[in-house]
Amino acid sequence: MKRIEREKVIRNAYRSTILALTICCFFLGTVLVIHEAAREYEVKVLEKRLEAKGVVQNDEGLFGSVQLFLPEEIYVASGVTLELYNSQISSLGERIGNYNVKWTCAVGKNMYRKFSVTGTDELTGNYPLIFTIFDDNGAQVAKASTELRIVPAVTDSFSLLTIGDSLSCDPATYERLNELTDGQIVYMGTRGVGGSLTEARRGFSAADYLSDAGYTEEEPEEEVHPFYNEETGSFDWEYYKETTGFEPDAVEVFLGTNGLSEDPVENGDNIARIVRNIHETDPKLPIYLVHTLYPANQDGIGSWSSQDGYALYGDRYKLDEDRKVFSLMLYLEEVLKEEECLYFVPAGMCHDSANNFETVSVPVNPHSEEMIEVPTNAVHPGRAGYRQIADCLYSVICGTKAEWEQ
Repeated sequence: MKRIEREKVIRNAYRSTILALTICCFFLGTVLVIHEAAREYEVKVLEKRLEAKGVVQNDEGLFGSVQLFLPEEIYVASGVTLELYNSQISSLGERIGNYNVKWTCAVGKNMYRKFSVTGTDELTGNYPLIFTIFDDNGAQVAKASTELRIVPAVTDSFSLLTIGDSLSCDPATYERLNELTDGQIVYMGTRGVGGSLTEARRGFSAADYLSDAGYTEEEPEEEVHPFYNEETGSFDWEYYKETTGFEPDAVEVFLGTNGLSEDPVENGDNIARIVRNIHETDPKLPIYLVHTLYPANQDGIGSWSSQDGYALYGDRYKLDEDRKVFSLMLYLEEVLKEEECLYFVPAGMCHDSANNFETVSVPVNPHSEEMIEVPTNAVHPGRAGYRQIADCLYSVICGTKAEWEQ
């Protein structure tokens, strides 16, 4: 009897031990789940903080999403001051102001929001130029480098045909080019801007030049632009030359603003098709591909409206628009990197989008007497902006013209 009772006690103790162990395991498992959930929450909070600073953690590392871009070389012609703006060589846009940055070069000025250099005959030569971003602890976040080339001014005559949109329709660009070259450029095209001939059309995109689009923005109106060949059903450089008789020494392609999108592929491929079509007929013809401009600040984007008061960019914001420009610049550089006789003009990163747009004084609120300056246009700069574009184009031409004159 005692033996039976003893076995019963042992069995009950065994069951109690198993039950206790099970409860402990369940408790520990619950603690681990709660701990893991808490850790994941902390990680998400950290990621949100980093994202707010313009940094997103990914598989490439803590700062893997910060992209910088500088072309392989930056040309500065003697007599020209060229500037590179920090926010316009980075995917961070204006949020680069949350970081510490510096430019390193034997010449030029390492300034708060830009690098500035003036070309002179005495400084003619090549200089390494490095751009570095640091966090608040002094740790390096990202770095990009290029070769700064200060080159002599162009002194001989050449002809230029511009294919563009409204950013090529302001006479200030051509006036500045004439000033820099002492009037040595012969402009070609079927349309006029001031006293210069071009093929620039307001509102046109690369897709329009590839189609049978007409033009009614200005006189003379066109049922279809002169690059379109009905037989081929597309842009046709050979057809254009045959029908107009123009044989330029160089071509400028300045497109991209019309057609900007978060995905740069369609717009970029259309621009690339125009470049390649020209080179199918004239493989040695130099083409200067100008990167489009970054827009005005958010006040300019938000305030830009039609004559009837309708918002033109009602749902857009500065960072998103900046990234569209940055992505298109990177895409074009990648898909056309093997194209011979093609020269990129980095006007997008060399144009002061913070200060070059025309402004108007408005009250800070409807009942205040305090006034602020607000850009009147989000896309088209004032005179100073077009002159900066001309400086950039002229510098690249000065640095590369000897290549296509051989």
